[in-house]
Amino acid sequence: MIILVTVNNFEDKILLARKSRKTGKPRYWTVNGQSLYNAALHFTARAKVTTYFHNYLLKHIISQIAPSQIIDLHNYIEEHPDEKMSVSLDIYEVKRGKMPDIGNLWIWIKWFEDALQECEVIPNDNPNYIIESGRKMYHWVTDPLERKLQFKIEFIKQ
Repeated sequence: MIILVTVNNFEDKILLARKSRKTGKPRYWTVNGQSLYNAALHFTARAKVTTYFHNYLLKHIISQIAPSQIIDLHNYIEEHPDEKMSVSLDIYEVKRGKMPDIGNLWIWIKWFEDALQECEVIPNDNPNYIIESGRKMYHWVTDPLERKLQFKIEFIKQ
């Protein structure tokens, strides 16, 4: 069983402050796992970013995974106890000058797994359900309208 969730023309920035005290210009944060958890971001800003992207992914999950698929998924989990989930991410992006290292985009998968649990697609995101996570891959596109995140959930034998 394979489940795909696609986020077309994805957002990768969030407005943190309408006006920064130093420059008077808006202050944005761009998705980057390293900058989120290295304590450079204030804990209230970190909470705002995390809540925003959980909800952002939650909307896409709910719109693409029907309640009947969730029931089928829960049945599949019960009927195949020797299989667990693997979560991966394909990032379709226009290549530009300054881009985050692929390793720093792990946060997308973390937020996605949390959102799967929040909308009850999976009972929990612990190792009883997800035993492999983290493969990320860039795919270069030329048209900005082709930008997307494609999350893949598949079952693998333990």
